[in-house]
Amino acid sequence: MTTIPSVLSPAEKSAAGAATVTTPPATTLPAVLLGGNEDTRLLLRGLLRLHRHRVLLEAPGPEGIERLPPSPETKILVVDAGSEADPKWAEQLSGILRSRSDLRALVILPSPDVALESRARAAGARAVLVRPFAIHDFVEAVDSVGVDSTPHP
Repeated sequence: MTTIPSVLSPAEKSAAGAATVTTPPATTLPAVLLGGNEDTRLLLRGLLRLHRHRVLLEAPGPEGIERLPPSPETKILVVDAGSEADPKWAEQLSGILRSRSDLRALVILPSPDVALESRARAAGARAVLVRPFAIHDFVEAVDSVGVDSTPHP
């Protein structure tokens, strides 16, 4: 039976012995997923968990937010505006953020549109992503929403 140390060169053995100490991941905030279809929520949930965020709730619509009890802990609200530019999502987001000071919103838009982005920001979104987006852009947007602690408008 061959063991790993027996196949390493002397340089590799010395490098393996000098392991560096890694710092634990930064504190991550819990997340809530609203909107989109089931497959989209599954993918977003996986990305959030991969980056060590706890997903507390996911629902196809804003009525699901009522199941989440308010708490002083800040939460990231990821809202998928859907594949159609339905204007209801902005009104619903604005209402949710007015009633829930513990939520910070990231809105995912179906296409690049200045009017949609303006509507998202006016509703209280702290970050906006447009489909298609890279995974690292999603992670950066989630992190920026969580770091920003100023109250929403």
